[in-house]
Amino acid sequence: MKKQEEVIYDAKFWKPKINEDIVLHKAHFNNYGFDKHVHEDYTIGLIYEGQMDAFVDGQKKKLNKASVITINPDETHACQSQYCEGYKHYSLYLKPSFVKKFQEENFYNEELFFSSGIFENQYLANKLTSLIMQNEYKTHSNIDFECDLVNTLNELFLNNSKAKTPIILSKHDMMINRAKEFMNYNLHLDLSLDDISNELDISKYHFLRLFKQKTFISPHSYLMLKRIERAKQALQKGESIINTTYMCGFNDQSHLSRRFKAFVGLTPGNYRKFFN
Repeated sequence: MKKQEEVIYDAKFWKPKINEDIVLHKAHFNNYGFDKHVHEDYTIGLIYEGQMDAFVDGQKKKLNKASVITINPDETHACQSQYCEGYKHYSLYLKPSFVKKFQEENFYNEELFFSSGIFENQYLANKLTSLIMQNEYKTHSNIDFECDLVNTLNELFLNNSKAKTPIILSKHDMMINRAKEFMNYNLHLDLSLDDISNELDISKYHFLRLFKQKTFISPHSYLMLKRIERAKQALQKGESIINTTYMCGFNDQSHLSRRFKAFVGLTPGNYRKFFN
């Protein structure tokens, strides 16, 4: 009989002591992963051991130590380990407030977004990995870390970003944006497909097909992911689990815990401990 491969999910989160809207993450995955999802932050991922199967830019890709994963807010992506050794990685979550301030100082007043979900650059991958490792083990001062991080992020944005310019959205794109706005504004409610499609004045079946075509996930998955993201923000700020439950539209604490662990890999209580 074939031996069952060991399942590993080991993770930690922390905030560097530099008074900036940044969260750092370290994890080891083996036979574990996350299905298609979105974040509210700009996400930079770095593999420092092993390989990852990913869904990025609407395609499946295999990534390694030379890959800098760069995901914009609300972009659908996924990650999975399908190798015997799994993989280990670091992530930087840059809150939109940090990127806005960063672009105003370094890129004038144009809104920035990553132009590609994967940037193959061994030097920058090594530099960012080393910076996070130094911060994790506190081998450098806060000012050294912050200066090096700003310089390295500046180089990354210069090479893998574009200033967002006004574009003419299609009717369908505008409809999806309206649906997202409606769902984000009403996360605390028990929304149905009818609620959303009525707001858009289209058939719910047409809306369901269109949303999955444009975002790669269902409206239900998107709604749940945004609730999880809202819960993460609340827990990072020290909000109680019971308040987070009802603020974010979950039926009860058990519902929050079950969904949160499925998407984050940790219970809300364990996640909250990293920040408080």
